[in-house]
Amino acid sequence: MRHLDLSLLRTFVAICDESSFARAALKVHKSQPAISQQMRRLEEELQVSLFFKQGRQKQLTPAGIRLAEYARRLLALHDELWSTLHDQELSGPVRIGAPADIADTVLPGILQRFARANPRLSMAIHVGRSPDLMDMLFAGELDLTISTRQAEDREHLLLRSSPVVWLAASDYQLDEGAPLPLVLADEPSIFRRVALEALQRAGRAYKESYVAPNLAGIKAGVRAGLGITARSVEMVTPEFRVLGERQGLPPLPDMNFYLYLRDDNPSEAATKLYQLIASQIGGRA
Repeated sequence: MRHLDLSLLRTFVAICDESSFARAALKVHKSQPAISQQMRRLEEELQVSLFFKQGRQKQLTPAGIRLAEYARRLLALHDELWSTLHDQELSGPVRIGAPADIADTVLPGILQRFARANPRLSMAIHVGRSPDLMDMLFAGELDLTISTRQAEDREHLLLRSSPVVWLAASDYQLDEGAPLPLVLADEPSIFRRVALEALQRAGRAYKESYVAPNLAGIKAGVRAGLGITARSVEMVTPEFRVLGERQGLPPLPDMNFYLYLRDDNPSEAATKLYQLIASQIGGRA
């Protein structure tokens, strides 16, 4: 007997809801190549085509339209059953750390169902830079944190892998003959490091036009046209535009975001939230 992988159906429904593979990737906390691979697996399992290309967009085939209806019903029943059996209402605070770009975009979707099932639970969100968040976790000041730092000796999940892109203000005009003006975070910053390493490997001249201590300052500097920066795609909004090879800029590596649970007597609520996220993304790193 064949069995459908519910994680594939969840990604498929996200694509239907968002009408875009890119937006669906953000919703399910995976990279766009990863969800494209998932859809190929789902088509292979079902032995039908679910999408066809119309211009630059992908549309649902008749089989895809039928699957969307059944997938929603299956997932709703699954989530209802899981909630009935496992989501006993929890109380008490859970302290969560997250970088600013993740706190704005990814974290709300992760917490939504857990908070709805546990209305007496309070959550304190601490927004900061990854090194500081890891220090707070090790000091017992946070129960969970999302970080770009990888600590192999600590249990963690690979929460998502996000493309890193060069960003400029939407009306910014780059002088390709001049040293590249950069808007960067001060040390320590992994985005600063990957930007400078990429430019040095490519032999591209640059200057640090503006250095900021946080993401708000970086956004302000880019928005003001002081230069360009390297950030994950979560920062892309209509006020910024992506630059790349056409402007002579080197490619940038993807950025991994990890989720950590404190390892010294974590609360029941924090442990269950960690386990819920693990079940949604398919396991541990």
